[in-house]
Amino acid sequence: MQNCSPEEVRSLLEKVEHLPVPFFKRLIEASNTGIIIADASLPDNPIAYVNPAFERMTGYALHEVVGRNCRFLQRDDRDQPEIARVRHCVEHAEICTALLRNYRKDGSLFWSRMHLFPVREDSAAPTHFVAFLQDVTEVVEAQQAAVQARERLSTVLEGIGDGCFSVDRAWHFTYINKRGATWVGRRPEDLIGKCMWDEFPEGVGGPFYQTYHRALDEQEFASCEAFYPPLGIWLEVRAHPSRDGLTVFFADVTERKEAETRLMHLATHDSLTGLHNRLSCLRTLDEALARSAEEQREVGVLFVDLDHFKEVNDAHGHRAGDLALKEIGRRLGSLARDGVTVARISGDEFVFVLERMDIEGAKGVAGAVLQQLAMPIPVDGQHVAVGASIGIAIGGGGEYSADELLNNADAAMYEAKDNGRHTFAVFSTHARHLLKQRLELRQDVFSALDRRQFVLFYQPQVSAANGAVVGAEALLRWEHPRLGVLAPDLFLPMLEGSPAITAVGAWVCEEACRQAREWELLGYRLRMAVNVSPRQLTDENLPPLLKNLVERYGLDAECIKLEVTESMLMQDIEKAAAVLRSLQDDGFRIALDDFGTGYSNLSYLRQLPITTIKIDRSFVREIGQDRRCLDIVNGVIAFAKSLQLDVICEGIETELQKEAIRSTGCDVLQGYLIGKPMRASDFRALLLAQKDEPGCHQPDT
Repeated sequence: MQNCSPEEVRSLLEKVEHLPVPFFKRLIEASNTGIIIADASLPDNPIAYVNPAFERMTGYALHEVVGRNCRFLQRDDRDQPEIARVRHCVEHAEICTALLRNYRKDGSLFWSRMHLFPVREDSAAPTHFVAFLQDVTEVVEAQQAAVQARERLSTVLEGIGDGCFSVDRAWHFTYINKRGATWVGRRPEDLIGKCMWDEFPEGVGGPFYQTYHRALDEQEFASCEAFYPPLGIWLEVRAHPSRDGLTVFFADVTERKEAETRLMHLATHDSLTGLHNRLSCLRTLDEALARSAEEQREVGVLFVDLDHFKEVNDAHGHRAGDLALKEIGRRLGSLARDGVTVARISGDEFVFVLERMDIEGAKGVAGAVLQQLAMPIPVDGQHVAVGASIGIAIGGGGEYSADELLNNADAAMYEAKDNGRHTFAVFSTHARHLLKQRLELRQDVFSALDRRQFVLFYQPQVSAANGAVVGAEALLRWEHPRLGVLAPDLFLPMLEGSPAITAVGAWVCEEACRQAREWELLGYRLRMAVNVSPRQLTDENLPPLLKNLVERYGLDAECIKLEVTESMLMQDIEKAAAVLRSLQDDGFRIALDDFGTGYSNLSYLRQLPITTIKIDRSFVREIGQDRRCLDIVNGVIAFAKSLQLDVICEGIETELQKEAIRSTGCDVLQGYLIGKPMRASDFRALLLAQKDEPGCHQPDT
């Protein structure tokens, strides 16, 4: 596009100067800007002319405003700072721009931006003032709304519990609320305009620094939680980017993080002992095996099962048992160190996970465990000794899973129990066989009653005076189709705690009564001893069950003797006492078994309807080596006789023991020397072989 030449430009300007007045009038009338012309030569500068745009803007017609000063547009709203500046410019004939609140003819407010300038001809004094008016109501109201919104936002931000700040793209603070400033130990006015990283250099390169940069660079929301050492608290930050910079909300989440830590600890640790729980143990073992596969090193597992811990609960109650477990947990926990994790995985079972340790190292830890547990534990003013059987298994991540290694250690633990308890055993093929056998038994035992695989064996009890058979103790056995006859210690623990033990106990009672009646019909009126399970002892249905059985088989209730242990009584002494009294009222005899072991309490003999005590085999076994054992037996028997109680000594295995016990005045003898537990048919043969028929004239048992 070619520009005009200088001559052409001068020509155009000259033409404009010679345009007629009507041209400029039409130009003013066509303008969309309101125009006011005031006469400066007259007092008060009256309006001489307004254009149609003014009329549309204000609602006033030309004839309604001519001769009036412009101030009428403000009505009574004269307290406007800009008015004083306009007055000053008029007085001094200066140019000015002002923002004013004006009012239309209908009284409605509108905002106008007025540009005022004087018009001079030849003289220095102006002849007119011309004002251009723009209706900027929408702009002003939008600005006011924005200000109000900012004020409301500021009010909200000052009232929220979070800290909040904004920075521009150069990381200079543009806003920070009071709470946020207080948290960082500053005043808002001390931070505005300053670079965040200059004020807080310790944050450079940290998690917050990375989060803010990621949000600003990617223009996406970002957040993080991290510990902020200068304040000693956990902070959660949420960064919202914009074109102008970044707005960040941050909150003190220390309380929540501590609660999460507590919850995590509860989820991974045993609440009673504070040791790792089963979940945490398996996770630790998984991780250790994964590392062992990479490092080509083995991982060891100790499976620790407390020996006879149930007796502590039975004798002292569960509260005392919990106290003992706490102390055991403390002792075992003291063995934990780097690479050694200690866990409690069930009631009386503990596991050690040993990283980077060979079999000899694992044996050393097992020995330390046994040493810790060998020390007596104070419980309710007494000292209880709790041993442990420990299984050891060693393997690497390429060979075993966590479950497999744990099962191997479990199997070895059972081998340790078979070796006499309070010792340890290393996993072997034999241990695997024992584990497999126990798993098979657990699967089969609950259907054994329905399959009629349970049978009673009978151990004879003879008069100490003449050797005649006066009674029998009914002993439960399991005729397993593959494993043969099994003793109760192999399967009864699996039944205890389940409803099945009640059904098995009822069957034992009935079978014992049936057999007693069968022998009675042959002329042998014996006293049948039946062992009562802990569940039966507190079952109020036991007395009516036995009463119905003796009535059905035509037996005298006095011929049935129920044997209970002291540990059973301790589980719920009040319920047990009620059941025993009910049995006594029905004529049944009650024997206190294993007397003299564990937690013997002579008050039982006074509080409970005991008719017979059975002195434990441990006293009889040592009679030949320790004279004091016989003295103890003599003392117990003398005490029992003073209470008119019958006495049975069990565990007679030698002639020496037999003669020693007979000298004490004991009533009845029982043991392998007298006769081993036998089937009913063999017991019948024993009875028939007797020269003298036993009867009710024999001593009470």
